[in-house]
Amino acid sequence: MIQIEETHKLFDSLEEMLLPESLSSLLSKPVSRVTRQPIDNHNGVAGGRLSYVDTDNDRYVLKRMSIESDWIMHASDDRHGRSVRLWQYGMLDRLRPFLEHKMIACARDGDGWAILMHDLGDGVHWRGQPTAAESVPQFLDALARMHATFWNDPLLLENRVGLCDPARLLDQSALPVARHHPNISAFNSPIPVWVVEGWEIMSKLLEREIFEAMHMLIENPSPLFEALDRYPFTLLHGDYRDANLAVLVQGQLVAYDWQEAAHSLMTVDLAWFTNDVRDLITLSQAQSFYRERLERYLGQEFDNQSWEVMLDLGYLVNALRSTCFSAYFSKHWDNPTWREREKVKVKEKGQQTHRALRWLSKQ
Repeated sequence: MIQIEETHKLFDSLEEMLLPESLSSLLSKPVSRVTRQPIDNHNGVAGGRLSYVDTDNDRYVLKRMSIESDWIMHASDDRHGRSVRLWQYGMLDRLRPFLEHKMIACARDGDGWAILMHDLGDGVHWRGQPTAAESVPQFLDALARMHATFWNDPLLLENRVGLCDPARLLDQSALPVARHHPNISAFNSPIPVWVVEGWEIMSKLLEREIFEAMHMLIENPSPLFEALDRYPFTLLHGDYRDANLAVLVQGQLVAYDWQEAAHSLMTVDLAWFTNDVRDLITLSQAQSFYRERLERYLGQEFDNQSWEVMLDLGYLVNALRSTCFSAYFSKHWDNPTWREREKVKVKEKGQQTHRALRWLSKQ
């Protein structure tokens, strides 16, 4: 039997967590005043609610989420708050010191969950800094170290950790899920609309055979996941991209928003990240750098054919998860240059899909 123990105590309610005496104990400094104000200008689209928590010592950030109003939680069947579970059972602590999570405490919040975090301030805006290109190898290195740390770790399969089933990673962009939910207006998220219209636009931008293959895999991803199961698994962040990463003043790297954390092939994370930083580093450079670091941390090398298959499968998962969004914004960005950029992405993801399909029937 797998042994897993609770590392951090979960508060029974948001109110209990935000009591001055609770915060005094958590922060190891006296707190007598606690106020909250909503953050209205954050760019999250899933449906989670952010607030500032101000005390007489410092400012913190509170995230509240529920499967009843958060599209990512609903689409990935996150009934137990997996980002909270990862913190509660100490999985995120294993990433220190190379990757921080900056979570202070978590609590039940009615039928949902609440996470209290340090306010990262300007650290979250690394993408727009002049040194952004220098940060990319750092994040690739941290990604490789995370994957090596949890390589084939049986704890990832423990139900109490609550990681996303790999197949559910596709459901947030799955046309049947977005189209057939009985009360889509309950979600404070534009994602379902993007998905439905994005798939319609994809049908016009992609070659018919490629579009039909992608549509079939979204309807029935079993061939894809049978192929993935032939390779090692590890902890996936699930949404490892610039919006969920930070570089603090002292150089500390931070990854937050673990709602899509899963156990699957490491190249799923790699493909998601490299697609996001394509203007800062070429795909081949990023892939080679990551491979070298992963092999170093694992103390083993991959043969070139296995590496090629794993790359192709990771980029296929990425294409199924994200092409509909690129298609949607190829029509709806105000900037014509951005619209054209998204059209190029749709074509490239179609090519990646075509390249990967050859591995789905091989044993």
